[in-house]
Amino acid sequence: MPRRSLFSLKGKAALVTGGGTGIGAAITRKFLEMGAQVTVCGRRQEKMDALAKSVHRQGSRLHPIVGDIVTQAEDIVNSALKQMDSLDILVNNASISAGRSLPDLEMADWHSVMGTNLDAAFQLCRLCLPHLVQAKGCILHISSVSAVAGEYDDAAYTASKAGLEGLSRHLAVELAGDGVRSNVIRPGLVLTESFDEQPPEFFESQLPLIPLGRLGQPIDIAHAALYLCSEEAAWVTGAVLDVDGGESRI
Repeated sequence: MPRRSLFSLKGKAALVTGGGTGIGAAITRKFLEMGAQVTVCGRRQEKMDALAKSVHRQGSRLHPIVGDIVTQAEDIVNSALKQMDSLDILVNNASISAGRSLPDLEMADWHSVMGTNLDAAFQLCRLCLPHLVQAKGCILHISSVSAVAGEYDDAAYTASKAGLEGLSRHLAVELAGDGVRSNVIRPGLVLTESFDEQPPEFFESQLPLIPLGRLGQPIDIAHAALYLCSEEAAWVTGAVLDVDGGESRI
């Protein structure tokens, strides 16, 4: 029997949320490159079309869905299973930020951020669980350095990411007996479209805070995701992997 390629995802089926751009799109491309089928969901049709066009060589294994994980989680999971027949990997990547300081943060903002970043992640875990148990698969949650560094982002975003990490730790223990792993990637400052409107001075001010001396790229997170979702990480669960250029160690 030929030896399996390192980090291969051949024969695996993954559901990636928030995959139209940035980190989610990079994870989707990397998983496709390594042989997986990927159902990717996002809220903007034009972004999903652009992603599909960019992976035309692996296009037969990509199944894009336009939908909102808050209101359409069950439909998204059912559609993924219809396309792929099974599910080995769930990547909870979709998230939003209110971008407001506490005096301006309304309860509606709080509930909106929590609904996308934490509630929907929980719902997707619950809906996908029977299929992940059958496959002895894994769940990957994309958190943020904000979960442990309160000076970043808004209170709702920070709390939602801390909650996501707590959820992952619990799932790692509860689901271990079923052979399902749950892990977290905690990115630092990664250049995605959410920073498109930031002036150059913002990035210049951040570089001294990053020991490796550069900002992150979505592919940096995708490489870490590939490891944690591959068989090479078969004995890794309940972990939080910092991918931040050393920022959280200062």
